[in-house]
Amino acid sequence: MSEILSRIRSILTFSIAIIFLVNLFIKSSLIQDLNLVIMVIIIVLSFMFISGTTLIIGVLTFALSTFLFLYYHAPLSVWQQALQENIYLVVMFTLVPLLGIPIQHGGYFEALQGVFRRYVYNNGRFYLLVSFISAFVGVLVNLAVVPLVLQISQASSLSSNKKLLSAAILRGFATCTIWAPTTAAIALIIQLSEASWPLFSPYGILCGVIAGLVGYFVTMYEERKIGNAFTGVVEEPIVDLDVRKAVELSVFSIILILSIAAVSLITGIHTVIVVSMACLIYPVLWLGIIGRFKVLITEFKGNYFKNLPKLKNEIILFMGAGLFATSINFSHLGTNISKILSILVGQNALLLAIVIILFVLTLSAIGIHPIVSVTIIGGTVKAAAYGVSPTYLALVLAISWAMGISISPSSATVIAISGLTGQSPLQVGPRRNGLYAIISSVVILIMLTIFRSIGLL
Repeated sequence: MSEILSRIRSILTFSIAIIFLVNLFIKSSLIQDLNLVIMVIIIVLSFMFISGTTLIIGVLTFALSTFLFLYYHAPLSVWQQALQENIYLVVMFTLVPLLGIPIQHGGYFEALQGVFRRYVYNNGRFYLLVSFISAFVGVLVNLAVVPLVLQISQASSLSSNKKLLSAAILRGFATCTIWAPTTAAIALIIQLSEASWPLFSPYGILCGVIAGLVGYFVTMYEERKIGNAFTGVVEEPIVDLDVRKAVELSVFSIILILSIAAVSLITGIHTVIVVSMACLIYPVLWLGIIGRFKVLITEFKGNYFKNLPKLKNEIILFMGAGLFATSINFSHLGTNISKILSILVGQNALLLAIVIILFVLTLSAIGIHPIVSVTIIGGTVKAAAYGVSPTYLALVLAISWAMGISISPSSATVIAISGLTGQSPLQVGPRRNGLYAIISSVVILIMLTIFRSIGLL
């Protein structure tokens, strides 16, 4: 029975993505209503299969939203708006796995393993390469980066250092969640803050680079503190590298990111929509050019549909967040949050950023996923009311989210790494990444303050 329901969820989830994108051009209210009905069915089916932290957060957000809507007598149109709020995130998460097919079946997986065998011969290089690949591949495959990078890293004997491995993956992935339009975090934050991704992205990438450098130096300090050599040669390199494939992967990935930015900027279409469309078109072009189009068809019919039911957690979290944000705004509770913030920070941009980051990180450390706190703040705080630009607010929220998922025991990345490395979420999250999150936040805040003082933000 569960297998049949999973198959139904796969078909319905993919149907929603296609119907949503098609209706952007048709603009039919009937099709939009049909999509909402399908979404409700998917939510109900997803609730039947989730557990743990996702179930708790899902029940709380849906229950609180329903209570607020009923208490404040929300009309049907508001309920519909709430369900539509984050449906585009479900669409993106449904289609982004298609970008992973060229990486896994285009000959790049072996090339990345070759990079490990050729260049990684000490802990420092191992950390740098694992974190870089986590950030690079994370742009294309999101949370699927964890098992992918774990497999790639097995090419090096240094992967036996679980603490180093988990830190590299988690901190590397955090750097791409600060700026990448293919991540749900940036998709949600850009929508909440009303920022423009093409304007946001240069600063976001710079913040990601800074977070990456901080991660490296913090890891170097941690490894040396426990007596591990960080830069000395640990194992001899093996000269076995397919340079052509490594360069090919880099070129295709850079073209993808630049194309998304260009199309979004030129057409004015929301970046998330452009990403979703690219997920449908780009793998076809990519695998067609390298002569492996048949692989795409095979994977699409097989593993892609087989893995779609795994999106149940993301569906519940993001649809719940959309409902919650809409219910807070409709009930005007958001006005109270905004008033409290105004009293605390006034028109001080730096103080606003500090309060937001502290709020998100504190809740993250005790197990509340950043999606809850970022949705509350992003849905109630308007940049103009505090004398800052939407780009500045988006950057603060992005930093908060990225650092929050690094330390939250309830974040999907922490849980995934915990399961695959055999460590507890508390070890992987707050205990090992608390210092990194604090230092990264402070350094990036200093940079943003300097940019703002010279009129760049």
